[in-house]
Amino acid sequence: MDTVTYLQINLIPMLALLIMRANVKYTLTYSWRSRALRFMMVLLVGVFFTNITGRYFDGGQMPGTRVFLWLSNGFCLGLLAFMAYIWYLYTRDVAENGIGQRGTGALKLGIPFFIFAALLLTTPWTGIIFSLDEQNFYVRGDGYMVYVVVTFGYVVASSVHALRCAKKEEQVERRLECKTAAGFAILPVCGGLLQMLYPAVEFAGPFTAASVLMVYLDVQQRQVIRDALTGLNNRGRLDQYLLEMEEQNWRGDSYHLLLMDVDQFKKINDRFGHMTGDHVLRLVADQLKKTFGRTSSFLARYGGDEFVVILKGKNDDEVAAYIEALRRGIAGMNWGERGTWNIVVSIGCVKAEEAADQSIRQMLELADARMYEDKKKNRKK
Repeated sequence: MDTVTYLQINLIPMLALLIMRANVKYTLTYSWRSRALRFMMVLLVGVFFTNITGRYFDGGQMPGTRVFLWLSNGFCLGLLAFMAYIWYLYTRDVAENGIGQRGTGALKLGIPFFIFAALLLTTPWTGIIFSLDEQNFYVRGDGYMVYVVVTFGYVVASSVHALRCAKKEEQVERRLECKTAAGFAILPVCGGLLQMLYPAVEFAGPFTAASVLMVYLDVQQRQVIRDALTGLNNRGRLDQYLLEMEEQNWRGDSYHLLLMDVDQFKKINDRFGHMTGDHVLRLVADQLKKTFGRTSSFLARYGGDEFVVILKGKNDDEVAAYIEALRRGIAGMNWGERGTWNIVVSIGCVKAEEAADQSIRQMLELADARMYEDKKKNRKK
């Protein structure tokens, strides 16, 4: 492949990464995960740049070319291996729904990279990872497979870990998120394998850039539809889901719609503060995920302290059992003030057969009316 073609293949994804990097700051919420995604974009741009310059000067005879080639090739391999390590941490964070993989745990996970980095630093003297022949052409060293094992190992391990977490997840949407995170490794692995088979053609970089783009788009999509406080679907996604139901023959299916809110929630906010109120809402959302996580259900925060569950494929007795399990779980929550009162939710339930001549919105209104009937009963207890 001539240098001009090689430059064109690498320049387009590099520019795309720079544009994405500029947009991430303004389109994604500030978090460890978004910072890690931005950092991976920067690392990959560095890989493209050093790869392009190393290719251009490969075999050059100008003064200083040999030193430049040692640096460009070394940085290219080092940056790609480091990106694979960050990719692994990022995927673990997604799979475990954590708050960032950092600290001593992250350092332990980085041991394979640190070993490779140490070998890479000695390469100008040992030639273990790569070397330059007398004409300044790049030559793979006897220890090049260490680089391959480390980079491929991190990427493959990230997918394996995400799939293992998906099996343990109770919530359907979380399982899907873990499986999606696992799938993002397919393109980099394919690109790396093709690169090894056809070293004259650039596969690894563009394939990896395409996967990073998919990650970015997926994060954007999830951010648009997810409630930031509870992690459930937000009101916008609920409205979209209701429209999708209207377009289907939902009346002929076994649907149950549950609308609920937290009793005396305003008193919790007034007495203990909004921080405690937010904590209670998160706990209620977690209990919803535990109760309905393994069912064909749609969970959403309707607004304030109100939540919606749309349950499919269950009969009345099964739904009643789920509601009872939810009430018990919420009543038993340890929210920091259990000595004061237990959290109670009022629930209105409507099944599709009852709304045969009504719209899905009217079904929601009926559930709202029944929720307030349930609230009156709770006050009398």
